[in-house]
Amino acid sequence: MFDYDWNWTIFFPHWRPLLRGVWVTLELSVFSAVFGTLLGFALAALMRAIPKRWMALPLRAFAFFTNDVLRAIPILVLLYAFYYFPYTPLLGIKPLEPFLAAVLALTLSQAAFTADLVYSAVDRVNPRTILAAQSLAIDDRTIFWHFIVPDIFRQTMPALIAFWIGLVKLSSFASVIGCHDLVYVASVIGAQQYRSIEVWALAAVVYAILVVPTTILARYAENSAWMQRR
Repeated sequence: MFDYDWNWTIFFPHWRPLLRGVWVTLELSVFSAVFGTLLGFALAALMRAIPKRWMALPLRAFAFFTNDVLRAIPILVLLYAFYYFPYTPLLGIKPLEPFLAAVLALTLSQAAFTADLVYSAVDRVNPRTILAAQSLAIDDRTIFWHFIVPDIFRQTMPALIAFWIGLVKLSSFASVIGCHDLVYVASVIGAQQYRSIEVWALAAVVYAILVVPTTILARYAENSAWMQRR
């Protein structure tokens, strides 16, 4: 390894595809984080809305079972499912582009985990805060948006941030279906230049640049006064 002849000039002709690959990685991460989180909150609200009466038990069991199944399926399997699903003969529509298939798979995975987090966080909302607000004659709508929702955000934010950071790394799986992210571009350059070590060393550095600052900001946010409120 110490005698290896490093050659970083191999990237000079490929700097545009590399930048495009980094941009695609960011797009995959941001889109799936935003859409997956919003969908997860909606799913949690839907699961909460199902009554616990015996007539609704089958629907309630189906909702929870479906969410558990989605959390159990690996990202790679979801990617293959969305990309290789036989849309044309069954639904009469064109197969999905690799980027869209990757966004859908990552979004669905994020939504399943978010729904589980939010659903559990509702039970941990501080009841004394709600009682105090009610004693001041604050209406239920205001209590929900100004007391319950912020408390849910404070509980779920550390785990959500961890999932968002993980999406940056999980987005690398999109390369297996031909999505032109950083890993896909790096693998193509490595195959053309016959220089795998430089290629994957650069990819590791880029992922570190993307993830480490976010991790530091997340640590700062978790220790902020607003996050520590209960």
